[in-house]
Amino acid sequence: MPFLLAVLPILIIEALVFWAVGSWLGVGWALLLMFGLMALGVITAPIEMRRVGQLAAGQKISAGRLAGDYGLLSLGGILAGTPGIASSIIGLLLIFPPTRALARRVAAKKMMKSIEDLGVRSYEATASRRPGTSYGSFGDPSQVIDEAADSEIRDWSRDVRPEDFK
Repeated sequence: MPFLLAVLPILIIEALVFWAVGSWLGVGWALLLMFGLMALGVITAPIEMRRVGQLAAGQKISAGRLAGDYGLLSLGGILAGTPGIASSIIGLLLIFPPTRALARRVAAKKMMKSIEDLGVRSYEATASRRPGTSYGSFGDPSQVIDEAADSEIRDWSRDVRPEDFK
């Protein structure tokens, strides 16, 4: 059932886009456009992956950017190869470098925000955030012990023996 709930909106969007393009250009041209976009995506995705791999081999891009680019290129290739005009256009936008860089920045910001939120939620769930048990107040630390108590403590500590603690 969750799979159907995820796929149904995509099918509806693709059908509406195909209907709109078919109404505008005609069904034959809409089919030609759809298959042309799919072919363009299937051809350009491996070429762009190879180019990004060569940049990484020449150490011209960082490992994080390489991972982000490969992830977006894979998603773009899958979307571009999926039958449908809307998915092919979104896939092609993820394949071409300028729009892929923009998508990578947006995805990185969203990921950082979700990681920060996870950290906050984790901290709030731990015991270190909760206030500790209070055993009351031991008085004002600036007060000095009075002379009588001071001499009593001095006398006791002078005469103490280990046998007193048995």
